[in-house]
Amino acid sequence: KATVSVLNCTRGVTPIRNKKMAGIPSCALRTGRSMPMLGCGTFLGTRKNNIAAENQMRDGLLAWFREGGRMVDAAQNYLNEKEVGDALRMAVAEGTVAREDVFLTSKLNNPYHRKAHAREALMKTLQDLQVDYLDLYLIHWPLAFVHVPFPPKDLVGPGLSLEYEPDQCSAVTGRAWDPAAAAATWPPPHLDYGVTLHETWAAVAEFQKEGLVKDIGVCNVQVQLLHELLCGGHGVAPAVVQAEVHPFLQQEGLRRYCAMAGIQLQGYAPLGYGAFYSGADEDRVLHHPTLRRLAQKHGLADSPGGAAAVVLQWHLQRGVATVPMALNAAERGDNLKLGALLTLDEGDMAAVKALDRGTRYLDPDNWYGMPYWA
Repeated sequence: KATVSVLNCTRGVTPIRNKKMAGIPSCALRTGRSMPMLGCGTFLGTRKNNIAAENQMRDGLLAWFREGGRMVDAAQNYLNEKEVGDALRMAVAEGTVAREDVFLTSKLNNPYHRKAHAREALMKTLQDLQVDYLDLYLIHWPLAFVHVPFPPKDLVGPGLSLEYEPDQCSAVTGRAWDPAAAAATWPPPHLDYGVTLHETWAAVAEFQKEGLVKDIGVCNVQVQLLHELLCGGHGVAPAVVQAEVHPFLQQEGLRRYCAMAGIQLQGYAPLGYGAFYSGADEDRVLHHPTLRRLAQKHGLADSPGGAAAVVLQWHLQRGVATVPMALNAAERGDNLKLGALLTLDEGDMAAVKALDRGTRYLDPDNWYGMPYWA
């Protein structure tokens, strides 16, 4: 039976040496450092729609480390970096991992794109994660917001208080953004028109030179903007581009461009958007009959869990790293067994490819009226 190898990663895929992650491949970034192809996402909502109980992320990540997980995708905008840091600290203290065993990612939030503010954000992230360096630091969105100072009490130790609100910058602008009034009030008061992606990239590149971050990259860019960044004469290119990738949004053009440019593509929301999506079942990735059928073909359950295994394996065989978020312990454990569960053949890969329809679950047009992906 024909199979499709996982050896088509941008810079080459090799098995991770850690015996507990023997089934998960890693890829070599342009700096020569290795990154696991599969990690654990940590987004559980914003101030308005957080779905997690206190310490749920901490406890879930601690279990992830104990199960063999060695990559975590965090972000300051997720407002839970203290819990991520607590989990890592506890795992190190009990001897489950050493800091250098874990590939830890965080992201520069929108209100800190100016060079004068980027360092402030990074130092707060390091404080909250309770580490002295990051393995990967990404510019979360190439959209600058007005500066939101951290409350003084939040700078004393790890964590962010409830008064800290970076999504709409309402404490600075004096009002929340109203999408219905977009046309009449454009531009919204929280957008900062005085800074470009080039300025922000130059600031992040300095952190890499200082050793505060090992690799750097960008999120949520299309090919045109990524190409513009590469033309900026910065002397350092992104090691990773993170974007929404799943069977309904396969990003083949972006994947090909990244491969040509020596950049590793990493997908978020690989399984759709779960609890944050309230639309019809036919628009839910894990409910699609093709994915359920493929799960059954490979001896897995005709269920969302079986479909998830197919989707994650499809990512790996395309050479796309991915960071699914799972609160369920069984789901996290299954993610680490992908190589042992199945290998998709050429017909399987073609069947998943046919599902691409350009569906985005994450669209800034729904937040503040900007047709971002137009």
